[in-house]
Amino acid sequence: MPVPPGRSRIKRKPLRGALVRYQDRIAEVLGEARGQRVMIRSIHADGVERRTAVKWVNLLPLDGQLF
Repeated sequence: MPVPPGRSRIKRKPLRGALVRYQDRIAEVLGEARGQRVMIRSIHADGVERRTAVKWVNLLPLDGQLF
């Protein structure tokens, strides 16, 4: 997934409870998983809340505005 211009990736592991951007959605970091991954909680387009393990280098910090 290429990073849009002006957006930087998170440099280190995000803290528990932090809000981050993953692909096209905003997620909450739940905690650490294995192999440089973190557990996130996000709501998908179908309205279902899901918990997923993702590599933390694929997370982007939030901009100053959520919507």
